[in-house]
Amino acid sequence: MKPSLARSIFAYVAAIVLITVMSIGFSSYYISSNKLKEQTEQHLTEIVSNAVNHTDLYLKNYERAHLSLFTNSSVKKFVDDPPTGDYEYYQFTDSLIDNVINPLFIKSPEIMTVYLADYFDHLVYYENPALKPIVDPVPAFTMKELDKETDPQGNMTIISNSVFSESNNQFITLARKIHGEVFNEFKGILAIEIKADEFATLWKGINLGPSGFFAIVDNEGRIVYHPDKQRIGTTVNQALMAKIEGNDLKSFKDSSFGEERMVVSSKSGYTGWNLMVSIPTADINRPLSSIRYSAFWVGGITLLLALFLSYRFGRNITKPIQILKNGMRQTEKGNWVKIPQLQTNNELDELIQRYNLMVVSLSELMDTLYRTELSKKDAELERQKAELQSLQLQINPHFLYNTLENIIVYAVIQQSTEITEIVDAIATMFRYSVQTHIEETAIVNELKHVLNYMTIMKHRVGREFELDVRIPPEFFLKKTARLTLQPLIENIFQHGFADGIEEHHYIRLDAWAQDDDLIIVLEDNGVGMTPEHLASLNKQLSANQLAEAKLHKGAGNSGGIGMMNVHRRIQLVFGEQYGLSIASELGVGTRIYIRFPNIGT
Repeated sequence: MKPSLARSIFAYVAAIVLITVMSIGFSSYYISSNKLKEQTEQHLTEIVSNAVNHTDLYLKNYERAHLSLFTNSSVKKFVDDPPTGDYEYYQFTDSLIDNVINPLFIKSPEIMTVYLADYFDHLVYYENPALKPIVDPVPAFTMKELDKETDPQGNMTIISNSVFSESNNQFITLARKIHGEVFNEFKGILAIEIKADEFATLWKGINLGPSGFFAIVDNEGRIVYHPDKQRIGTTVNQALMAKIEGNDLKSFKDSSFGEERMVVSSKSGYTGWNLMVSIPTADINRPLSSIRYSAFWVGGITLLLALFLSYRFGRNITKPIQILKNGMRQTEKGNWVKIPQLQTNNELDELIQRYNLMVVSLSELMDTLYRTELSKKDAELERQKAELQSLQLQINPHFLYNTLENIIVYAVIQQSTEITEIVDAIATMFRYSVQTHIEETAIVNELKHVLNYMTIMKHRVGREFELDVRIPPEFFLKKTARLTLQPLIENIFQHGFADGIEEHHYIRLDAWAQDDDLIIVLEDNGVGMTPEHLASLNKQLSANQLAEAKLHKGAGNSGGIGMMNVHRRIQLVFGEQYGLSIASELGVGTRIYIRFPNIGT
């Protein structure tokens, strides 16, 4: 079943809309996702860079606090010659608190403790009285371990663990080796501690979402700061540490904290720490999901609306065409029906109007043509019938003239039974000839007619003359035009054997099928024809000229009805493509080819 025009229009429009919506949706989603990823990565990179700078500046402030301490004369005196007695120790610490430590706590209230120790295990520490971070201080480092942790050149060292074991790893220690009054060797270690949570104050106002966070990881992979306090002091896995070290200010994905997250990190040149920002990829992709769902719904609604409009559009086009189609079907059946107007005032309405005008014109034309053709056909049939009857009737006087002449001769010379035989043959032939209402007959009837003629010819020439009939019996009932063979055989006796019938003379009849036609060949070995006369005769056959020229010079007889009569009657019965054709050679003989359709009775 062929697809209708409405379905084709609907399918094409739907395909165009679908391809357009999918292309726009996919390209928009692809571009948006890439842009969002780039913006997110750029945003995180800027956040990390700013965090590194702020953290470095923040820690440098404490370096200045260090400077105010290790340059103080009391601190240098302590590491050069620490007090030995209790009273001296009390005086020293009291003076240090009043003159150095308390001003430091007032200036930097986020400092939790100050720790001072020499290499002879003399130490003092001071707590911020407003914070009281440690109840019963227990050192987490021995002096040897602390000395190993600090920079050998006397630079400030940031230690992620507290000096005191009870700190629960929530402090960050800033320590350095210090000199006494003489700068020839280090005499002790000065350390101050701040809460790791203080770093969170640097990043307030930066929205990383409900699950995003900042973290600080030192060179050894220990977490210095994390919003989850339980993770502070723990060590990240080697895979994450390798990514942090190898992707400075470049995003990468990691699942070390459970879910897949995007991580951007940067290494501080001042502290050596790695500051990183981590956001779950689900949070990053959430806007993309919204875009995807929005595109899906908008695209789906747009597609449905477009399909509806394309359906309406197709119907508006195909409905008038369908009406025209139904009208044409009625026209094919001969029902000249006008189509009602659609009142759309467009080209299709005009097309229907033109069709109605065409139907009216064709109806009137067909009526006129039918009447004309009917009259013409009747006239043509009458003309052909009259011409056929005229041609057939021409045979009868010609034959009767020759035959009666023979009867008269026999009647004068002798009385015999031959007269009875001739008269009987004449009667049979006469009855067959005068049936003018019959145009077609079987070949076998034509052969019977020829046998009656040969009976008469036997008495006319005074001896038997046998026909060589080779026509296969299966062709006997095939149709041919009536009065075809006998006139042609009579023509052979009169013109082919014009010099008399000899013993070697023969007339041969044969037949065969060729494509959809049947060919009967009538062959003799008479005098034949000259090439000029043969060409003239074939030209007359091609031109359907009923006036036949003399077949042979000196024949003295025009032939009367002859071959042109037979040729034209075959054409009138079966069509212009059928009839006679002749092949002949002077002194050898003649072949007459009779062509008519291969049809049965």
